[in-house]
Amino acid sequence: MSMTNPTLSSIAIQAHHIERMVAFYSEAFGGEFRKVAAGGLESWFGVVAGITLKLVPLRGEADFEQYPLHQLGFAVEAIDEVIAIALKHGGRREGEVIRQGDQAHGAVRDPDGNTLELYSSA
Repeated sequence: MSMTNPTLSSIAIQAHHIERMVAFYSEAFGGEFRKVAAGGLESWFGVVAGITLKLVPLRGEADFEQYPLHQLGFAVEAIDEVIAIALKHGGRREGEVIRQGDQAHGAVRDPDGNTLELYSSA
């Protein structure tokens, strides 16, 4: 039996508000994005936290009706700053930030409504 040691190398998200998504992921998490023609669709590929994040536009109304929501988790220095950036780009707060000792956990929705978990240490 062969053993493998998989490594996550990319995540693709179908995006409805692609420009706002690029702006949010760039500002909040330091992503550096470039335009890419992917399967005939103008997409944006970037690196966020060492992983390639592919923001691909929805192809049409059928995609939007049942497009998948994704949930990513990020360790960040300042949860409140990330929430403020999400609000700036059309996202929204998701619940309250829970603080326990020097640990904090919160959630936010990006401009397309995907939930992001946020973790930080004080």
